[in-house]
Amino acid sequence: MSINKILQATVIICASLILTSCAVSKLDNSLDYRTSRYTPSKPFEGTLGVDEFIDLRPQGTTSDAKKWIGFIPGVLWIDFVSETPDTFTGFSSYNSFPFKSSFARAIYRNISENGLFEKTVYLPEERYAKTKWRLEGILRQTTLRERCYYYGSGFYAWCTRIIGLPYVSYETDLDITLRLRRLSDDEIIWTHELKGSKTDRYYNIYQLMTGKDEKHILSYNFSKILEEKMPPAMESLKAALAASR
Repeated sequence: MSINKILQATVIICASLILTSCAVSKLDNSLDYRTSRYTPSKPFEGTLGVDEFIDLRPQGTTSDAKKWIGFIPGVLWIDFVSETPDTFTGFSSYNSFPFKSSFARAIYRNISENGLFEKTVYLPEERYAKTKWRLEGILRQTTLRERCYYYGSGFYAWCTRIIGLPYVSYETDLDITLRLRRLSDDEIIWTHELKGSKTDRYYNIYQLMTGKDEKHILSYNFSKILEEKMPPAMESLKAALAASR
């Protein structure tokens, strides 16, 4: 009799977990971000075209970089390093636009919202727009280091995840080269190395499902880097534009 009750309880728990996971809303995978205003007193004359970025990231995969890092009594952890996390991550699926589009779109939207230029267009969608300037980007690095924690092994490890013990931590690095091209003479008048990193630790399986601020945790981290690093980059851009007049 007690065995039947145990089986019934197990079925109920499993069904509850499945139904709960199905009810989770889809997370936002965009890299959109908001910053404080960096608009000049008067927008720069002419139209800025933001082009899709060039992707020069190393094409290593998570499985290529798998490492057994350490073991302490009862806890084993493994590090996975992904150079292209938009393609694959080890512990939390991520299906987004390619990052060369996602970063360009996010920066285009932010510049447009801030009114830095009289008009801003996204060139992959408006190829025939007449522009005075073109913002280009080279995507050099979007490294994600995922550290997965195992408490014991086998069925015991899954039990600890279900009760909410930490499951995975993230460390992200971003390296983008931005440059502004003046189309009248095809001269690059501004170059900026946008680099940043963020560490986000100790998520359980339920936190991964809900994300942060309705964003996938990976999108949230990269968006926060842009939110921090783009205002200084735009101040540098404004100085270069003012000097080129």
